[in-house]
Amino acid sequence: MEQAPRGGRATRIARFLLKVIVVLVLAVLAFGFLSFLPVWADFAATALLAAAAVALPWRPFWRRERETARTLRHTSRSRPALAAALALGGPVFTIGADLWFAHRFPRYAEGHWLAGPGWDVLTAAPFYLLALLLLATALSRPAAALAACGLGGITALGLWGYGSSDSSTAAISLLAPFFYGLPLVLLVFLIDAAVRIAAKHVAGRQRG
Repeated sequence: MEQAPRGGRATRIARFLLKVIVVLVLAVLAFGFLSFLPVWADFAATALLAAAAVALPWRPFWRRERETARTLRHTSRSRPALAAALALGGPVFTIGADLWFAHRFPRYAEGHWLAGPGWDVLTAAPFYLLALLLLATALSRPAAALAACGLGGITALGLWGYGSSDSSTAAISLLAPFFYGLPLVLLVFLIDAAVRIAAKHVAGRQRG
């Protein structure tokens, strides 16, 4: 009779610890992404996001996201179209940027490429994640479009950093889509979700 509650308590503790670990990993990524801010502002913003993520009940949140996404997919044809455009346009843009910067900085190009089409398709991973979130969650289309613009800038800056630098570590710039692009997508999703939840609560109070 007493083992069931203990087992349930242990499960809740394990889930909470897993949540904390995931949040800490994401917090490290967010802290690095927001490194352009003053240290105190970077730390404060990261701590605020981490605290909100820990306090948020994940299971009901993801259930609502999936249900809303299912409804949106059936009621809005532009949503799957935008997701497809992101998934296809991401690697196309990356390949095009690679070709352009290779022409702009031929000293470090191998043939017509700085990184190569295979690497370009791989580093378009943030675009794939963004398309997946657009289909599987209630991420708004304006937020997805804003994130896509940011990803385009990060991709271009990474290629420019590699092509314009004489440093022996310049190749690290090619990892910019992973170091900054993926955290950007997750950060935009979290901010968009927070705005949607806040707007829903405000609308509910006004109706009440």
